[in-house]
Amino acid sequence: MRRYRSVDIEVVDLNSEYLGVGRRTLMENAGSAIARYVVEQEGSLSGKRVVVIAGPGNNGGDALVAARHMAGLCGSLSVVLVSRDGVPKTSEALDALRPLTNMYLSVRLLRVTGERLEEEVRSTIAESDVVIDGLFGTGVRGSVREPYRSVIVAVNSSNARVYAIDVPSGLNPDTGEGELYVRADHTICLHGLKPFAGRVRAGSIVVRPIGAPPEAETVAGPGDAAVSLRRLKGEVKVRVSREGGALSEGAQAAASSLGAQVVAIDSSSFRTEAPSVSFAFDRTGSGSEVLLERSSGRQETLGESLELVRSRYSEIGGPVWRIGGADAFTDGKLSKANWIEPIHSSDFSVGAMIGTAAVLASCCDDLHYVIGAAIYLTRRALRVTSAEERAEYVNALLKEVSRTRESAV
Repeated sequence: MRRYRSVDIEVVDLNSEYLGVGRRTLMENAGSAIARYVVEQEGSLSGKRVVVIAGPGNNGGDALVAARHMAGLCGSLSVVLVSRDGVPKTSEALDALRPLTNMYLSVRLLRVTGERLEEEVRSTIAESDVVIDGLFGTGVRGSVREPYRSVIVAVNSSNARVYAIDVPSGLNPDTGEGELYVRADHTICLHGLKPFAGRVRAGSIVVRPIGAPPEAETVAGPGDAAVSLRRLKGEVKVRVSREGGALSEGAQAAASSLGAQVVAIDSSSFRTEAPSVSFAFDRTGSGSEVLLERSSGRQETLGESLELVRSRYSEIGGPVWRIGGADAFTDGKLSKANWIEPIHSSDFSVGAMIGTAAVLASCCDDLHYVIGAAIYLTRRALRVTSAEERAEYVNALLKEVSRTRESAV
């Protein structure tokens, strides 16, 4: 079973939105799934004191939705919102909070805004029968600071049954490391299992789907671009063959525009190299190579394109990128393709796609996301202008890169 790192979940979230399933929908589905699981395990919440602890991010938003679904089923329901501003920091979580602020009869809302934990909050947690931990999600790193530290201590000191959302708060979800973390009796991993599972005590661990399309993992989309561009830092050097015509010209133009130092190399055919990987139509068997292959010319279905690259990967034991149509790629771990944006019809834009991949590969180890980003960005630019207008196309590509970076902040 695949284990989803924090970066993988970010890609799935952004690509789901690209496919038409927004974060608010995913959050609603997550909260509903959490509430159902808690009720299943408890048998009944009638007469029980339930405390939902929500942090400032989207993990907290999932908890807030779960609280709404459980309201009216409990003996009492208290929501502890832990946020320095007194409100969630994401628009999706803020939307999840709004109805709770009006549910005076079924929900008691407590806010923790300072570093000190009020006695009312401590006693509410201490007297609870069930606690839902939505303090942190997959983004936590480093040591836990106040007031979060005191909240975790209060939860661990209680006799409540604890249900953690995605990961027990305080744990690094990718490594299982954590100085202080919630001692959960149950952990509900959303969408997929996380790497910490099995490395540390987290109670009974279950996986619950939240409605993210399976295609969100395959589509070359804004999620791939966001995580790859975030890592693009410092000096980057790529090597592009002098031979290769419009392919080489496109690769050189894209790499230069992205700030890379481009070095021309001699080669009998088109070839582009990053420090850790090369892209070529001919395999040399040296180092890490991505084999480029042209599609057959006939119109392939998306399924056929993906099956062809996977079959070719099995033959050669290395990454394969099928240029044309959906620009399908696989590295044996994940496959990528795009069937939404305009198709490349010029060797110049194809070269720009490969040059973009080389630049991103210089800073990002996840080759599938690097190539997904290159496919998405260079095809997205074709919405604005044809690659026949080379200067305009490169400018459109740069604007798409800037827009993706800004929207991912």
